[in-house]
Amino acid sequence: MNSTAFVGIGSSSFTGNVKSELAQCRRSAPASVTMALYSQTGLSKTGFRSRAIVKTAGAALEKADEYFAATVTRRYKKFAVPTGVYTPQCTEGNVKGQAEEKRNAALSKQFRMNQRSAFSKAHDRFENRKQALIAAHGCSAEEKLLVSNPKLAAAYVLGQTEAMRTCSRYYVPESIAEEYMAAAVDKQMKMRGVPGGVYSLSCAEGTAKGQAEAARVAALGTAFRTAQVSESTKAAARYDSAAYGRNHFGHGCEHEEMEFNTYPACAAAMRSSAYGY
Repeated sequence: MNSTAFVGIGSSSFTGNVKSELAQCRRSAPASVTMALYSQTGLSKTGFRSRAIVKTAGAALEKADEYFAATVTRRYKKFAVPTGVYTPQCTEGNVKGQAEEKRNAALSKQFRMNQRSAFSKAHDRFENRKQALIAAHGCSAEEKLLVSNPKLAAAYVLGQTEAMRTCSRYYVPESIAEEYMAAAVDKQMKMRGVPGGVYSLSCAEGTAKGQAEAARVAALGTAFRTAQVSESTKAAARYDSAAYGRNHFGHGCEHEEMEFNTYPACAAAMRSSAYGY
């Protein structure tokens, strides 16, 4: 047999020994299509390039998550304020300058939230995901996006709560009993979020002395102005708050669902444990 060069998988020249040539081919042949691709790109020899690719992809996915979250927030703001004029539910302040202070406090909060422990970050991620999946009303496309994008899930939950006015800041109790029940629920939520009496990083009432008091005054002003909204707005908030409590926190308990239906302010005062306050 002619011993001219034969180009094959993993061989250079044919020497005439069939068994030795086959063994050499088996040793150098890729075990799968993925290994064949790795052998062409060199990823099988070094993990540096693969790690760089993963790091770059992670940064791109994080930017996409931030974009999705900003888009959802913008859509919920347009839903809550369709004409561009903010309603009484705006709580940024009562006098000139307080709105800018709120923006600075929000940026400060965003910085402090990045300093949380790994456990706290993981807890908030899965808690927000759970609440978002409940709010996704069984849509598989939305659930897929919410599972893959944690910031989108948080924006989805908070945006829906604000837009639907299912919050204790915006709901007006209709009786003394309902006001007492809502205050009791709010106290329990704060005790769970602040068991030691010291507020966590999620507190965003201000960054300097006096701003926290201004935030409390603004909240009282919001409660007063919210009582002046139309009856249709109050009825919508009553219905949405009860549904919010049943879907997110009722977990099939007939007694709790009855309380949420009877006292919608209690449902509006319920909060996710990811909020932290």
